Amino acid sequence: MRMTRFSRYLLTLLWGLMLCTQAVAKEQTTTLLGPKDTLQLSIVNGKKFALHPVKAGHTLFSIAKYYALGLDELFELNPQLAKDPTLRIGTRIRISLPNKAIKRYKNAKFGKGPHVPIYYIVQPGDNLYQICKRNFDMEVDTIIKRNRLKNNEIKPGQALLVAWMGAEGIDPAWRTPVAKSGDTAIKSRFDKAEKKGAAEHAQGVCFWQKDSKEKGDPYALHRNARPGSIIEIINPMGGRRVYARVIGTIPDGYEKNVEVVLSPDAARKLGAKDPRFFVKVRYFK
Repeated sequence: MRMTRFSRYLLTLLWGLMLCTQAVAKEQTTTLLGPKDTLQLSIVNGKKFALHPVKAGHTLFSIAKYYALGLDELFELNPQLAKDPTLRIGTRIRISLPNKAIKRYKNAKFGKGPHVPIYYIVQPGDNLYQICKRNFDMEVDTIIKRNRLKNNEIKPGQALLVAWMGAEGIDPAWRTPVAKSGDTAIKSRFDKAEKKGAAEHAQGVCFWQKDSKEKGDPYALHRNARPGSIIEIINPMGGRRVYARVIGTIPDGYEKNVEVVLSPDAARKLGAKDPRFFVKVRYFK
């Protein structure tokens, strides 16, 4: 029996979905850290950043979700991931921490669940008064007793226990919503690039985090597209298309038929219902 074009397309789609069984399919809301782990904290221009310790089973998606960050924000905080998104056990990923996540005292608001200790790493020029009062609005004596210091003397590189974070991770409500720049502006960048050179064509499976409520500018991971460029993604089932900024390459562990990893907001604009669906893409190397 001769196959129609639609039949061939349907078989290709089903084949792609069946093969896409990489570990990221098992992404769940889990507790990535516990009381035996630590977060190293630094302060830059008044903003607090922590270094998350990568452990076995952690992925870019699970880390971003744990800290209520968009995957694009994770890449912006860690530019090295754009070229090599491989997570290596024992390394640390830079994370922004909202003040509401930092529990300074074990009082009635501390909570009963497990907590992760947060250590501030002393920088050159720091003094204990500045750290306590300006950075954490705490009494100097509190930090002295908590760290069993003999006096006010500290030195660069010293780790001071200043607070804790709930092991359940960050509540998305604690973060400021990411402002959107608009779909038209992103598409115009694609059109401008296309005038300078023809786009590459490809097709395959698109993966996205269906259970994520993340909002913001659409972004994508792609093996061959140039980081920072704009990619066009088309859903043949309905003809919808979106344009997204490429923030990096697809990490190891994905099946070869996964052509693009897309942000949740962008995938929904394509009419996506399942976490994996067939797409066509145009991109620039």
